[in-house]
Amino acid sequence: MTFTVSRRTPVSPGDDEVAFATVTEMFAMTQRSNHATAFAGWVVTMSAMGVVLQWGTIQSLAGSARGVVLLAALGPVAAALGYVVVLLTRAHNVTAGAQEDFHRFIAMTPPDEPEFAAPAFRRLRLLTAAARHRAILTRTALTWSYVAGAAFLAWSAAAVALAAGR
Repeated sequence: MTFTVSRRTPVSPGDDEVAFATVTEMFAMTQRSNHATAFAGWVVTMSAMGVVLQWGTIQSLAGSARGVVLLAALGPVAAALGYVVVLLTRAHNVTAGAQEDFHRFIAMTPPDEPEFAAPAFRRLRLLTAAARHRAILTRTALTWSYVAGAAFLAWSAAAVALAAGR
């Protein structure tokens, strides 16, 4: 048995279930991505705050050879934190375009228009693919934030120890 949205487009009863499963999966991925984004962003922000709070220590390290080496070691840490920001920005851009396209389609296309279901489902699948890509990028950003955060903590401890030993 099939249901008809319009005279031209027969829809099987399973399409609603597939669409619901797709939307549910997308919301779960988005929630996990939001948590990863929040934590990765927090690590980057706290590391930047750490540099600001340790500015006096950083200035005192510049006077010794070991201090200069330690300051040079901050470069890769800053690069890793910058990479986290790049990943998070890419993750946002991936979904922003797909969301805009989906919302524009829904806003501009009446649901009773012939041939509505197939293009709507296709756009929903594109939005889900974008959410998957975002999930991969935010998971990668989270991993890099763990590494960069741990490296910054180690650098910070070494900087404080070196400054205290002077």
